[in-house]
Amino acid sequence: MSSTSTSLDPSAVWFITGCSSGFGKAIAQTVYNAGHRVVATARNVNALSYLSDESKVLKLRLDVTSKDSIVKAIGTTVETFGRLDVVVNNAGYTIMGDTEVIPEAEARLLHETLFWGPVFIMQEVVRVFREVNPPNRGGTVVNISSMGGSITVAGNSFYHAGKFALEGFTKSIAQEMKPEWNIRFMLVAPGGIRTNFAGTSTSGMKVLPRHPAYDTPSHPLSQMLNYLDMPGIQDTWGDPYICARLLFDAVVGKYNDRPLPPRLLMGADAVRLVKQDLNKSLQEIEAWRNESESCSPNGGADLPGVDK
Repeated sequence: MSSTSTSLDPSAVWFITGCSSGFGKAIAQTVYNAGHRVVATARNVNALSYLSDESKVLKLRLDVTSKDSIVKAIGTTVETFGRLDVVVNNAGYTIMGDTEVIPEAEARLLHETLFWGPVFIMQEVVRVFREVNPPNRGGTVVNISSMGGSITVAGNSFYHAGKFALEGFTKSIAQEMKPEWNIRFMLVAPGGIRTNFAGTSTSGMKVLPRHPAYDTPSHPLSQMLNYLDMPGIQDTWGDPYICARLLFDAVVGKYNDRPLPPRLLMGADAVRLVKQDLNKSLQEIEAWRNESESCSPNGGADLPGVDK
């Protein structure tokens, strides 16, 4: 994935989805407090009242499940500021339930938000970065994934599918960018963050009625739902404003000893659990290595353009 260095000053324009609350709100406030120009979007613009009404702030209604809404919002951004430097695809929610009985319509709508919305936004902003911004200025796309983009828990299958898809798409489209365009992509994979995203009574999580075959106290989903409702459990989770500041600093080039990472974990839980999953995968690869390699008597393919 592209990691070309760039430096952003307060004239930079940030376009952020899902700013009504939670991580999106923290990102928008962090960008605003740093003096940069911010385009904060939400389904309900009234939810953006925490940002003042001034020339460096643009509040837009955006439905990420609507391509027309996406094109209109990005067009208004360019008309207002004349450019666009950073896009943060943050809007999202989750459905928890026994996969066997989750309605197709619910699952498809979730993927419209988690996957297709960011896809349509990326297709639109790459053109802006390349053809509207000053030559070689480029731009940065930050896609908010999750540690759930690589590890999984029971009852969250469609959420994980959406995040896995987003990660694969991001890694692939990044390889299509010509270096001279200076278009960068970064996936952000938080662990638990203290927002209203997780918890059976929160707006970011929809818990569907259980299937009787699975609804037992020992079932993994039952245990997860109990965990999410434990008093004080979020006290151990990440601070959304610390996470937002790390995202901001990485994008603007504060860590000039390191390029923009293709995937940035956030939270001690994300680091621990993702490393455990990777180590398990490496052990499985080694355990079956001889058998796997025997399937390619001529040595296997060495594909061009693979991000090594």
